[in-house]
Amino acid sequence: MISGIEHQGSEPPPSAYGAAGLEDPPPVAADWCERIDVAIIGGGLTGLSAAYHLAATAGRIAVFEAHGFGHGASGRAFGQVVPYLKHRNSRLLETYGNERGQKIVADIAAGPDLVFGIIVREHIVCAQMQTGLLFGARTAGGQRSLEATAAEWQALGAPIEMLAGTAASTLCGSALYPAVLLDRRGGHLDPLAYTRGLGRAATSRGVRLYANTPIERLSRAGRHWQLTTRSRTAIADTVILATNAYPANLSDGLAASFVAVQVHGAITAAIPNDAMVKILPGNQPLTDTRRLYSGVRKLGNRLHLTVDGPIFSPGGTPDLGMAKARLAELYPWLPPPVFAETWRGLIAVTSDQLPRVHELAPGLWTGFGYSGRGLAAATIVGRDLARRVLGRPEEDLTFPVSPLRPLRSHRLARLAVAATISAYRWLDRREAPAPLSRTSLHGRTINR
Repeated sequence: MISGIEHQGSEPPPSAYGAAGLEDPPPVAADWCERIDVAIIGGGLTGLSAAYHLAATAGRIAVFEAHGFGHGASGRAFGQVVPYLKHRNSRLLETYGNERGQKIVADIAAGPDLVFGIIVREHIVCAQMQTGLLFGARTAGGQRSLEATAAEWQALGAPIEMLAGTAASTLCGSALYPAVLLDRRGGHLDPLAYTRGLGRAATSRGVRLYANTPIERLSRAGRHWQLTTRSRTAIADTVILATNAYPANLSDGLAASFVAVQVHGAITAAIPNDAMVKILPGNQPLTDTRRLYSGVRKLGNRLHLTVDGPIFSPGGTPDLGMAKARLAELYPWLPPPVFAETWRGLIAVTSDQLPRVHELAPGLWTGFGYSGRGLAAATIVGRDLARRVLGRPEEDLTFPVSPLRPLRSHRLARLAVAATISAYRWLDRREAPAPLSRTSLHGRTINR
């Protein structure tokens, strides 16, 4: 059985997402389908991406969601669409080997183009902006790290540059960072609207969506799978479990193979236009080289921040004092903000902070574990799961299939995550911003 934070999930996504004029909840099926070719459990980005990429090629496809579509992590994300995972490219090559590692690097780098390409093709209205991403150097070591990252990607031809002085402060609307990295590949969007739009696009291709339909039991029925709800059953040839950090207790060992970590977001009340035009004028979201919770972006006429808070306590409240200090540090001329809304959600953190694709049993697939990089990565993993169901060759697939490995001690793993985050909090507090060199430490990567 699953206990503790894994039961969280009744709170709706933030009201700041899915605003009027964006995507409405996708249409749901009016009839019940008892016989399905591919059943997908979970109506977030992984499941809906799988459905979208399966549609029109795999027969009868149905997606079952316990709440509304995008209710879980997909509708609570910060909104950045990023072309990388938690680790540097060298770590991916070391983990997966040169051939597979290079494919993962390339496919993840193309993740934003995949996401924004679907948005354009399917006319999804989700406040999308592929304006790039900003990373500020908070310390001298942070500057060196960003320079190394820039050099690594520049060697691969990526549109990334380091900026300093006036160029850096102009992009941020703040003089806090003497050096920033600009990655032109990424962007940001309304994650709930994107998820809903992906669901709408799937239905237009013939996929059946069932909202507020929790699957209470999943069992083998001969060569097929039986899905049982409160009042009905369905039979499927293949099942994709796309529940990510909300595993629903449907497969032994799945919930024990990652740690579900609670993350928090906050949004300010409306800020006057004359102040907003000075903040992030290029509309890039901004993070910096501290280890935790530095995200700031514009969301209409408000500011949206990632916020520290309890990682395992469903009733805990976020640290808005930290959020206020973050804005005061960046924009000391801005009046103290009023926060209109806060929310929380779960992300799945694997032992190495890399995504997983498993075949749990014949015809039972799952993919999860994005560690906060889910908007592009979940879209890719959903596509991967669809391709595996369709029997596509291995060279077409991004992530390899790996055996399910429950953590040796889930309790100790949670304690280790808590200790790591506590250490990161301390280090971030200790490493206050310090004056940095206005020129490159390597003499070549920073533009003035």
